[in-house]
Amino acid sequence: MRMRALAVVALVCLAGCSGLFADPRGTDRATLTSAPVPTATEETDTRVLPPGVGGGGDLRLDALVAAHRAALTDRSYVWIERRATARTDGGDVEPRPIRSAHVADEDCYRFWSESYTVRSGMETRVAYNYTEYVTDGVGHTRLQTFRTGEWEHYRLPAPAASRRVGTATARAIRKYLHLPAANVTVSVGSPDGERRYVVEGRGSAPSGVGRASNYSVAAVVDGEGLVRSLSAEYRVPGVDGPRAVIYEFSLDPSDPVTVETPAWVDRAC
Repeated sequence: MRMRALAVVALVCLAGCSGLFADPRGTDRATLTSAPVPTATEETDTRVLPPGVGGGGDLRLDALVAAHRAALTDRSYVWIERRATARTDGGDVEPRPIRSAHVADEDCYRFWSESYTVRSGMETRVAYNYTEYVTDGVGHTRLQTFRTGEWEHYRLPAPAASRRVGTATARAIRKYLHLPAANVTVSVGSPDGERRYVVEGRGSAPSGVGRASNYSVAAVVDGEGLVRSLSAEYRVPGVDGPRAVIYEFSLDPSDPVTVETPAWVDRAC
């Protein structure tokens, strides 16, 4: 299994076994150095663990998802979701982007999807190479006609950025981190003085993943509960033999994120 590993120096393990953990490219690239973990009796203003993350490996996903979605609100960031599926005898495979969002604020962002279900009035169809430039609750949409490759343009209602990205990432968090405490390890480190928590899982795959084996997952969570990255790898049966699956997303909070107006839109944020 190909897992991108962050460099780890003296990680403090809170449950299970220690080890290297995966991190999607484009997220926390800094080396995690050791950081003290306050004890239950220590006077501190610092949260010992993020909401929903237990030191014994217990993950309360409702609390983690709620904190993650709250931490997304009213901030700028770049989110990229990637996926790959390939035969296990074909060598390493590089996950390709399938969705992304560049967010300046809640009502000013650019969303892209490799494929997207478009609902316009009574019509519903799947569009490819879908781009949406959102300002003031309106999505200025560009998509390619499947048969001719020509571009079509629409204006559609659009959700706030935190709702759109929060829904997608929450679904992934619930799907890939739904693991028993015995299969989870939580570690803590501090890149550039900012505390990060690393949640690793191995063993039996969550029920939502399907008939999977060789399952492993890792997520990097900050003190607010924002899931900065998530990466899962596993194998599934295929007609011509087992297939390796990689899913990952990265979420990089940045200030500010610049969202340029596309040439095909005459209205700016």
